[in-house]
Amino acid sequence: MWSGWIVILLSVLYGTLPAALKAAKCKAAPKSVQNVQICCPAPMANWAVYNSECRDSGQQPSCRLDCIFNASSVLQGSRLRLDRVRPMLQRAFNQQPIVDAYRANFGNCSTLVYNKYQELTGVSRQSDACDRHALFYSLCAYFRLMRDCPAAHWQRNNKMCQEARSYTRSCFWPAFKSFMNNT
Repeated sequence: MWSGWIVILLSVLYGTLPAALKAAKCKAAPKSVQNVQICCPAPMANWAVYNSECRDSGQQPSCRLDCIFNASSVLQGSRLRLDRVRPMLQRAFNQQPIVDAYRANFGNCSTLVYNKYQELTGVSRQSDACDRHALFYSLCAYFRLMRDCPAAHWQRNNKMCQEARSYTRSCFWPAFKSFMNNT
């Protein structure tokens, strides 16, 4: 009996109870969380602009993105250098609102991917032919468009998209894991 109260007391003291309660209210993610491109049909990055630096990186997304991030000095080991993200994005996109959205999303994903990398390696179906930090940072930034899509691109009249956005805003981690498991 006392052990239950001690766990609750320690949870309250260390702030873990609210996170545990929030995670408990997150049911299975709706399939609609997979539909980022339908709900936010923003332009995709033109990573071909890095062909001169990464022509030998192969076609595996993990290898290609690892090369691009390293050519852009965006990665320092496995950490994201946020000061280098915007120049990389400006080279790959030609629309400033998209650059701004992705830059903000990379900022929001930086700590999450760094801290949850091991768990993501078990969830992702993407090849581990190369280091996957750049891939996971990129997928997280892309997936966050479900939450933070530029208004000009968001499909506000699509009920499936509204359901996905609502779930993603209140249950980001379960939604992202579901997305990664199916990507």
